[in-house]
Amino acid sequence: MSAYTVFVVDDEKDILELICEYLTQKGYAVKIFENGESFLREFEKSEPDIVILDIMLPDIDGYEICKRIRKNSEVPIIMLSAKGEELDKVLGLELGSDDYISKPFSLSELEARIKKILRRVNKGSIKQDNVIETFGIKVDFNQRNIFYNSTQIELSPKEFETFALLLRESNKVLKRRYILERIWGDPALYDERMVDDVIKRIRRKILQYNLPVEIKTMWGLGYKLEEKKDEHKN
Repeated sequence: MSAYTVFVVDDEKDILELICEYLTQKGYAVKIFENGESFLREFEKSEPDIVILDIMLPDIDGYEICKRIRKNSEVPIIMLSAKGEELDKVLGLELGSDDYISKPFSLSELEARIKKILRRVNKGSIKQDNVIETFGIKVDFNQRNIFYNSTQIELSPKEFETFALLLRESNKVLKRRYILERIWGDPALYDERMVDDVIKRIRRKILQYNLPVEIKTMWGLGYKLEEKKDEHKN
């Protein structure tokens, strides 16, 4: 099996060298970049299997790079930032990153996150090649699109995966831990608040596109997608 390609963007040379050496030893093909411009030039030529992206860069910050990537690509992105900066984490996820790691971090943890994301992406590309329709909302797993009344709903990768899961299993109450495991991977590696944040964003999209559903919070249990009740009916 050919090696997965990893692009790493960070202006700290020590971190770049450590990540490059470690992942190369683990069998990955690694390219490193010290600024956003050089990364974007290379990204336009060849897309990697996953991107490790620092937020604080000397020229273009990680948020802007993430936005540019998401205009044309769904390549997985893991964002890096200083420990304890919760706003960085939330904004990164809202812009479409797949995961977030606070500095300092262990290289073994980084590799574990990479493996989980690549496993999920590869599994999805093989298994989810169908189309379902629930409450009049159509999900195309092959194209990774969601439509309602022929209008495409603009969603980040995590929003798509979570919303699609809720639609597919709309007859169930889904626990936060279950959603976390299905969308992110090993629950031990992630915070359940990541689920809450994505649910909030999906709720905003439901209102924005006037979708005929609502996500109910089942206190002590989890979340459930239900058809929205028509308040005008007697």
